[in-house]
Amino acid sequence: MFEIIKNVIKEGRYNLTELLVKIDTLWVQGSLTDEQKSELVLAAQTNADFGNSLDIIAKIEELDARVRALEGEEPGGEMEEYVPGKWYYNGDKVSFNGKIYVCIAPEGQVCTWSPAEYPAYWEETE
Repeated sequence: MFEIIKNVIKEGRYNLTELLVKIDTLWVQGSLTDEQKSELVLAAQTNADFGNSLDIIAKIEELDARVRALEGEEPGGEMEEYVPGKWYYNGDKVSFNGKIYVCIAPEGQVCTWSPAEYPAYWEETE
């Protein structure tokens, strides 16, 4: 596995965060020695193309959408309608069946179910 990961790093087409997780996983599983892990982590960090790991525009748009959701509006002034399967975090607001709900999932948890399917993670507001 060590040589495979080295080749991936040499090619430079990897997401740094994902590769570091993979390296840690292989180390925990005993597939890499401490020395190999250290070498791979250093090489991955040194050779990372952050364009592969971070899409600034997408992150800005995501943050803007979250701020608007927390403020209770979408661009254009309307409340976002609940989207099945979308990840909602504590404080996110949605419109569902004509009512406004705020996600009250514990910090770090996500809610993908509607207020009707999982009311413990939603609180009706307004």
